[in-house]
Amino acid sequence: MLMLTHHPFRPLVLSTFLVALACPALAGTSSTDDPAPTLELIDPAALGFGVPAFTLDTTFQDTLDYDDGRGGLDTVELRLIAPLAKWGSGDWTLGATLNYSWTHADFGSRLGLGTKEMQTVAAQIFAAYQPRNSPWWLLGFVKPGIATDFEDLTSDGFTASALGLIGYRWNSRLDLAVGVYASYALQDVSAIGAIGIIWRPNDQWIIQATPPIVAIGWRPTADWTFGIVSYPSGGQWEVGGSDDTVRQVDLSLWRAAVSVERKVGPHWRFSARVGVAFGGELELRDSQERVLEDTDLETAPFGAFAVKWAF
Repeated sequence: MLMLTHHPFRPLVLSTFLVALACPALAGTSSTDDPAPTLELIDPAALGFGVPAFTLDTTFQDTLDYDDGRGGLDTVELRLIAPLAKWGSGDWTLGATLNYSWTHADFGSRLGLGTKEMQTVAAQIFAAYQPRNSPWWLLGFVKPGIATDFEDLTSDGFTASALGLIGYRWNSRLDLAVGVYASYALQDVSAIGAIGIIWRPNDQWIIQATPPIVAIGWRPTADWTFGIVSYPSGGQWEVGGSDDTVRQVDLSLWRAAVSVERKVGPHWRFSARVGVAFGGELELRDSQERVLEDTDLETAPFGAFAVKWAF
């Protein structure tokens, strides 16, 4: 992973990179005579890649203690991923997805923040190009949205991102890709370059290494999937307040977990994961982007449950 600006790791950034690699327009295609493997891509953290599905995920985070000993941060997160439409014509595929997240955060007495209900709404439009009889493919997307507690929404709550990828199907079990991602949030522009690998050594195991997201999955039967995953989490939001108090919340952390998913019938999938959040940092800024407080967060366990309706 090549970081071109400070602090570029955002969950909407990186999960979408995996979505791109696992896009239904590309997954399962092959320019060679080798048959595509029957193993589909896995989604151990309910980030929205793999088969298209309406996804509802809830994460319960235990208290992330502030490293200065002055209390801690409690959060509950709910995420919704809703594929809206998909169009295909020849070598081209277009699609649209709605992404929504709600984060209930109790900051304690930290700069008077108290409890905040922070929300992110984003619409993603993507285009994929997969020429017939060629191992090469291209994919790009634009994703405008807002991230705020809706108490005093200004232009700082606007977010936008874009991605361009070029991929190569080495064979029916190995995909390689490189890409560049750019995003804008809270008056901050960031960009990253990424290299991704998805390897299916057989019909039971899969390794999805698209740093900083790494997932290893094992599917002993068609109905059960077990996984190990590490991924970034958090977010950036504009919050209500006066100009000389906290107006920007920047939360970044990592999560590592084990997961299990059960497929029920042709559409329903239920999954759970448990793990730890680590490497957390909370930065609070005013409306002029001046840092008011910057504190590290201690490691703490979390649990999550997801329901999907796949199609």
